[in-house]
Amino acid sequence: MVSSSQESTNSPDKINSTEGYSVVNCHPPREDILNEVIAGLTDTPKHLPPKLLYDHSGSSLFDAITRLPEYYLTRSELSILSGIDNDMRSLVSPDAVIVELGSGSGEKTRHLLDMLPRVTAYVAVDISASALDHALSSLAERFPNKRLTGMVADYLTPFVLPGDLEDMPKLFVFFGSTLGNFEPLEAASFLKRIAMSLKPDDALLIGIDTKKAPELIHSAYNDSSGVTASFNMNILSRINRDCAANFIPEYFYHEAEYQPGPGRVAMFLVSRQDHTVTVADRDIYFDEGERIRTEYSYKYSLEEFHSLVAEAGWSVERSWTDANEMFSLHYLRPDLV
Repeated sequence: MVSSSQESTNSPDKINSTEGYSVVNCHPPREDILNEVIAGLTDTPKHLPPKLLYDHSGSSLFDAITRLPEYYLTRSELSILSGIDNDMRSLVSPDAVIVELGSGSGEKTRHLLDMLPRVTAYVAVDISASALDHALSSLAERFPNKRLTGMVADYLTPFVLPGDLEDMPKLFVFFGSTLGNFEPLEAASFLKRIAMSLKPDDALLIGIDTKKAPELIHSAYNDSSGVTASFNMNILSRINRDCAANFIPEYFYHEAEYQPGPGRVAMFLVSRQDHTVTVADRDIYFDEGERIRTEYSYKYSLEEFHSLVAEAGWSVERSWTDANEMFSLHYLRPDLV
């Protein structure tokens, strides 16, 4: 989340400046992937952090997932964005800065910038410099007169916006139902930390997946072409590369199930047989049928989400759903009273 420059111990370094946009390094903490992998695989039950799904190959596979017929989330969120132009123009100050947490491919960002033509500054925050370059280069072609800035930062920890943008009203954007990867208490804590760092004229636009027929949710995470399975399996190749491991991917298969009690999808890799994997000289045993959880994806009804954000220090100013109520978008203000 954003912090004041007085709280910062590091000054951003410009690492790229090209025609149309710039990227600055905000010194994100170095990932300790090996320790996280060892901790998760030696826990009971086994689990891995979902962020490990998104290396270069994983990000490309996820982009392919968003275009699948079964994956309603991106399509539904885009349909909402296409119909709220007037609402957003009435809510967002013309001199606001748009700050996107986890920029992705930039497809939804293009819609947002189209509907808010008077907004002159956009800041993309992502841990990956290459992802920022890819997204911003595309946006620079479409919006040559907007100030486009990428910040290599971990949005889970405090970061500082460029100094001349700090005092401008800000619209934070968190698309894609990424909040669903957090456990509810973690999600509330994350939202509370953001609220506490903002000013009364700042806001948050956030996408949330809704509860719906279990078979629709199941299909979205078990597509017939197997792209989601490849996306999930890719985490093993990343661990082999980054953690000196010897996973044999063929010894595992993808499994995703909707758990209606907690209202979430749980995604797993399941061991096909008894075997041992070595990770950086550490032997880890797998029973046949044993699962590694790689991701949770929580779904919320409108009432559940409104209750969550109220506890985290936010007021809901507007909420929208698509025509089939498959997805929701929410415009929130920090409740600082």
